[in-house]
Amino acid sequence: MQMKMLSFCLPPLLCALLRLHFACTDLPNITLVFDSTTHSDSLRNCSCATEVRHCEETLANLLCNCGTVPRSSLTARGPRWDNRRTDGTLSVWVHNSWIRMELLNGSHVLDLHLSLCAPAALLGPAQYLTLVGLKRIQLYTLGKEALHRDQTMNIIPGVGLNVWDSGLSIALLDVGSMSGALRLKAYSVVGPSLQALKQNFPNLTLSEGGMLSSDQEWIHKPSMITFIY
Repeated sequence: MQMKMLSFCLPPLLCALLRLHFACTDLPNITLVFDSTTHSDSLRNCSCATEVRHCEETLANLLCNCGTVPRSSLTARGPRWDNRRTDGTLSVWVHNSWIRMELLNGSHVLDLHLSLCAPAALLGPAQYLTLVGLKRIQLYTLGKEALHRDQTMNIIPGVGLNVWDSGLSIALLDVGSMSGALRLKAYSVVGPSLQALKQNFPNLTLSEGGMLSSDQEWIHKPSMITFIY
């Protein structure tokens, strides 16, 4: 069966969080997920035909087709996107810190719009999010004191770093960059294969089962690692 949009590691969240997407063929371009301020310990999962203003929960409920998913349904390793689809966007609004690691860490996503809706969501020790296959990221913060409230970056590999069609592309996002205090920066390096990464960094959230490739040897090919800060 060919999945056209987001897929989660098959346990209950696959059906619960994204069932709206598998029920139709003409899919909207934007998937919006946020930790609801009115539904405690739960997520709102929305299919939107157009972008909604950052952190406007009421507007999202009016303009999008939304459903509520309990936090207890979340599984490890985050959402998986079919990497043959290039026109979809995943928008995530963050009110509480748990959504970062429980939903996003280990996600396979091409185009991510990440909005910080509450400063308290950044509290805690320094953290990095592992994002697989990322090609474009937009960071937005609602804080008026932020010097860089809305920033967008395209992940463009340099000569010798192009692994979109062969190896693995991993982005490590410094969560602190969501504050907007500094201008967003990034650099990329050629890294080891997925097999070597899993052997040497067992705590790194990666799962080859959720990454689509017809080339069975791709897990042995060099990766591209991008640090975003």
